[in-house]
Amino acid sequence: MKVHKAVIASGARYSDPTIYFVDEHYDTGRILAQRVVPVLANDNAEELAARVLQGEHKLYLEVAAALREDRIVWREGVPLIRSKENPEEYY
Repeated sequence: MKVHKAVIASGARYSDPTIYFVDEHYDTGRILAQRVVPVLANDNAEELAARVLQGEHKLYLEVAAALREDRIVWREGVPLIRSKENPEEYY
């Protein structure tokens, strides 16, 4: 809950769930995917945490599908996810 309180206290307008490739340190691997979650004017830490968690669950499903379908592409050391609908697009 500390991180969500800190986000609100900082005045940030957005927070995000982030999925990293695992390395030997905590949250230091290459970022595979992120999503923007708005911080609403009247949010408390619990409300923001619930919205970030909901976004995180959706994001994990998307990333798991991309891994399963071999749609992760490395470009200059940066992982990109190829769109399922349009294989010429990446996000």
